[in-house]
Amino acid sequence: MKKKLVSIMLSGVMVLSLAACSGNGGGTTTSNDTSGDANQTENTSSESQPAATPVDSPLAVGTYDPATAGDVELNFGWWGNQVRDEVTKNACDYFSEVYPNITFNLNAQTWNDYWPQMQTFAASDMLPDIMQQDYAFIEQWVEAGNLLDLTPYVESGALDLSNVSPSIVDTGRSSSDGHIYAVCAGENAPALLYNKTLTDELGIEVPDNMTWDQFAELSKKIYEESGYGVIYGNTNSENPLTYYARGLGHQAFFEADGLSTSVEEMTGYYQRLLDGVSEGWMYDTNKIANVSEATIPEYPLVYGTDPSVRTWVAFAFSNQLSAYQAAAEADGIELGITSWPENNPTQANYLKPGQFFSITTDTKNPDLAVAFLNYLINDTQAGILLQAERGVPASTKVAADIADAVGEKDPTYPVIVKYLEFVAANSSPIFPSLPGYAGTVNDDAIKPTADEVLDPKPSISAEEAATKLVDSASKIAADY
Repeated sequence: MKKKLVSIMLSGVMVLSLAACSGNGGGTTTSNDTSGDANQTENTSSESQPAATPVDSPLAVGTYDPATAGDVELNFGWWGNQVRDEVTKNACDYFSEVYPNITFNLNAQTWNDYWPQMQTFAASDMLPDIMQQDYAFIEQWVEAGNLLDLTPYVESGALDLSNVSPSIVDTGRSSSDGHIYAVCAGENAPALLYNKTLTDELGIEVPDNMTWDQFAELSKKIYEESGYGVIYGNTNSENPLTYYARGLGHQAFFEADGLSTSVEEMTGYYQRLLDGVSEGWMYDTNKIANVSEATIPEYPLVYGTDPSVRTWVAFAFSNQLSAYQAAAEADGIELGITSWPENNPTQANYLKPGQFFSITTDTKNPDLAVAFLNYLINDTQAGILLQAERGVPASTKVAADIADAVGEKDPTYPVIVKYLEFVAANSSPIFPSLPGYAGTVNDDAIKPTADEVLDPKPSISAEEAATKLVDSASKIAADY
């Protein structure tokens, strides 16, 4: 049956927020033959990853035995960064060690490159057997007929989700038919990562659940005393606006026919950005070349020779703490973690599925692909090898079982677990997946409006910016 093309715009959509919760960087790598590949991600697994332990019994792979599949190569695609590429390859190598008849063709891309490539593959019925998915886009891939219905596998026990919270399982369900098409790879949450070494030197304590006014006062003080500023949202992400809308009492930012927020409400959002610009501590991203394309080691929180091109915070996600902290060590910086600022942070904050794993309808080996997915979700050694890089494992059993091993390797793991416990007690349910027109709003309305507001000499008022955004979103939704 001919599948529909995925209609989302992905070239520049949500470059900060969704790429942030996912990471940047990466390159194409293949587990079978990486010699001479110019795009190969450096593999240091022999030095940096836990050694695979001998296995006397099959892995946690549900009801299907991969040994019976014959010689099969599974294709696996994801977006990520060097750390994600490395740990994912290690988990695949371990599966092949136990089942030598199964090998992998691994395709790791940057966020910006991944989605166009997957769209090209979908148009040719050549999607990988297993693909990484994002919460915002699942519904559109389901509608296009590209994702395999996993519900029968869950019901049969081939895909065991008994240790995954029902609320997390539900994030992989389609709103159209209630079936499961994706499984959460790890939990995370919006997280304000900050230069704790700097704030300690300045004698400043950063509180949890800050209001926006508290954040503005802190940022102004830090800027005046150190020269470190704030980059807020990298201009073309809907996540800060969603957070703001949720803080006002809206569950989501996008609705079927446009935005949930009024012009008056959005005027308040843009006014506080304009205030930050006029006070000097919030500057436009033109001040730092290509910041929206920066990999984590190049991001101004952890990189830059002068305070004028540094930021004291990153509006990130919890699963990024490890990569940011690793990059910060070169300058001897300790990072702290807290919630994004908002006037009602408990209402605004949420637990988010970090990414998802899906099986595509192009797979020729669905039972085997599901068995491998079950291994990624439920096997303790897989969890150790994956290092919780995509977020705290969705399986509560695996999350607990790997705590010591991962914590020994990565001291940020228990910090992230503790933060997610805090968020769980200080948050509200996540918003629905985004409608198809959201990508166009990001590119054609959110980004250009933010660029105008964050200009060092803005020529637009808060009310004008709000009207422009709300009207543009309504028109885009109507035309979608």
